[in-house]
Amino acid sequence: MKTAKINFGVESAETIFNAIIHGETTQTALYGFINRVGTNKRNTSKALELLKEHKLRLKRNARASRTVRTTLKPYSAELAKGRDVIDIIQPVLTAWRLHYTKQGIGLVNDQVLILKMVEAATELKKLTGEKVPDMATAG
Repeated sequence: MKTAKINFGVESAETIFNAIIHGETTQTALYGFINRVGTNKRNTSKALELLKEHKLRLKRNARASRTVRTTLKPYSAELAKGRDVIDIIQPVLTAWRLHYTKQGIGLVNDQVLILKMVEAATELKKLTGEKVPDMATAG
């Protein structure tokens, strides 16, 4: 019989979770322990909950990754053909420039692009909670 790599009865939920994530033990071993002991101790239940949340997070990340790749696919093909990024986004820049012109704000394409990047940086800060480098001072 193999010796246990981790004692599920004494270790914290976080330790059990990390051991499973890093391959030191398995979720099957955890279930085996739960079945042998016949009870769901707080640490093992919490470890299972952490694993479930981790798997959901991985699933969401994979879905988001597929969405990004699908969205970028036609544009990546254009870049592979040697088209310039500005040429690809020109129609959208023009549409935004015309939108701002109707509001009485005259901008050139480069200003529209910078404005959209500033807006995107603000949105990124909201999503991550982390400071985004200032474009004017970075570089």
